[in-house]
Amino acid sequence: MLKILTLVGARPQFIKAAAISRAVQNTFSSKIEEVIVHSGQHYDANMSAVFFEELAIPKPKYTFNLFASGHAGQTAEILHNLENVFAVEKPNAVLVYGDTNTTLAGALAASKASIPVIHIEAGLRSFNKSMPEEINRILTDHCSNLLFCPTQTAIENLRNESLIHSSATCSLDNPKVYYCGDVMYDNSLYFSKQVDDSFLQSHSLEATSFLLFTLHRPSNTDHPQRLMSICKMILDLVEKQQICIVFPIHPRTLKALQTHLNTEEFELFSNHPLIKIIKPASFLEMISLEMNCEMVITDSGGVQKEAYFFEKPCLILRSETEWIEIINQGAAALIDVDKMDLNTQFELFSAKEIKFPKLFGDGNSAEFICKKILELL
Repeated sequence: MLKILTLVGARPQFIKAAAISRAVQNTFSSKIEEVIVHSGQHYDANMSAVFFEELAIPKPKYTFNLFASGHAGQTAEILHNLENVFAVEKPNAVLVYGDTNTTLAGALAASKASIPVIHIEAGLRSFNKSMPEEINRILTDHCSNLLFCPTQTAIENLRNESLIHSSATCSLDNPKVYYCGDVMYDNSLYFSKQVDDSFLQSHSLEATSFLLFTLHRPSNTDHPQRLMSICKMILDLVEKQQICIVFPIHPRTLKALQTHLNTEEFELFSNHPLIKIIKPASFLEMISLEMNCEMVITDSGGVQKEAYFFEKPCLILRSETEWIEIINQGAAALIDVDKMDLNTQFELFSAKEIKFPKLFGDGNSAEFICKKILELL
């Protein structure tokens, strides 16, 4: 029996972990033992515990109580706590997802303990090292034995950093690199079958009568002038187009709005009749919104992809993205907040015909990953 320690700590990781856990439970339970560790990076119940229940992820065997909030402090605490868990569990490998502080801490702790690292969503690059996530994903890839890439572009990004699939026995110096498709696509296909109209009805929404808006990145929320610019863009859009925007609000984003906007600005934005601010949406609720909206406006990497999965145009409130394929396909556009007009881009995308070929695999990425893990470790 192969013991895999799965480390998660943030909403996107819970979602990705659901696909692997489901594959383990349904197909590989006699060969793989999964021990789930929650780093505690997201501790809010709406951003954490609800996902384990909704997505049928086994409860974590370990949950860390983090005291630090900064990047260095969080990473250090998780590193320290993981060393203790490794000593007890003695895993055959550590599996990490994406690009958070949790991801980096898991990769560093495992590689220094000579435990193989499995990185799911390897090879993504924004080519912007001012983003903490970019540093996390680069370092994690270079600490990994098994690198599973969601796109062919990710394979090429690794090749350019001399991380190339090795024919030798799998090791840190001889990594294995695979294109596997995207585990989030697995989940979107699986869970979309469970969605009904109840969530839309509870918010008096009709299909294609609204835009979905999400905002959470520190590069947008922690800079007052940029945050005000985004709010003005959204206000301008709803007033010119007379269309409703649904805004599931991240706790950090709500705090930023309350901090950086004056009382009048906050009231104007939060109480606008065409802006419907709702509590953080669960994964199934987000799928319902994504399936039924007209268009998506977001700064989230995961929501960009989910928009593509459900064949919705996407306007990305960033100057770069890791998911360049959807830009090249013409299904999304980057909106540089300080230089571009959201309303103009919305009208351009509303008028054009968009095709959505299958860029992210066949929906069986998790099974492919589990088979390769068993084959190589």
